[in-house]
Amino acid sequence: MSQPYDKSIGQGNLRASIESLSPMGVRFVSRIVDSLASPLQAEVSDTWLGQTLGWIEYFGLTISVHHGTTTEPLGLVGFEVGFRNACDAVGWTVDELGSATQRFVDMTVQTNHGEERKLSLKSTAAQKLSETTAHISKLTEAAWIQDVRSARARRDHTLDLFRQYRSAVDAIVMLRAFRPDRAAAPTKYQLLEIPTEIFASLEDAPLDAFAADGPTIDCAYQGDPAAARISLDRSDAKITVKQIKLSVCTLHAEWQMTQV
Repeated sequence: MSQPYDKSIGQGNLRASIESLSPMGVRFVSRIVDSLASPLQAEVSDTWLGQTLGWIEYFGLTISVHHGTTTEPLGLVGFEVGFRNACDAVGWTVDELGSATQRFVDMTVQTNHGEERKLSLKSTAAQKLSETTAHISKLTEAAWIQDVRSARARRDHTLDLFRQYRSAVDAIVMLRAFRPDRAAAPTKYQLLEIPTEIFASLEDAPLDAFAADGPTIDCAYQGDPAAARISLDRSDAKITVKQIKLSVCTLHAEWQMTQV
């Protein structure tokens, strides 16, 4: 398990460590320091992450350091490592990378207030991201999609999967990197939380909603009859979540990229 962050560790030897570097090493460190010298501007919401400003600052610095050496968006692996490190920096307990034993769960976080959150992490840097909806290209694999042929079997498998998912995962946390085109560096990052309760209304979906080989089923949530749409992708045997309304999600923070 992660240990609380001690900011004094390494500070006494930092100068000596830098002085021991080769000229090229000093040049590299200087570039990283330059990326930290102009922190990203963040718009922060009053959420369980946003209320912990140290977490937001640390994660913003992670993005800054990443773009100190590349114009490529911060991907899923870097997102998970940065998320864990930010939790560690504020003294939260996080399970070790790769140690999650429960299906669908990428990370279990326990805050200083004793709150435990089981999270699935997603990231995207797709072109032309919407400012009003989000998209999860693969929520999870589901090999049975290619095998089932009847609407009833399709419905039974879908409901069983989402019961397991909702039981295991408290929320999906997604990092979205906005960029004007595929070759450009991101201009903005957005940290979004999607509640798994958005899938609860699948229990009420009629049988005929599962009649097609690759059906798409609307999810009602907070009064919106189509807060998200679940698609059973038969070609790739996966579950896709389309058109997730940001209005029913939690926006933790946005970082504007002033320098990349």
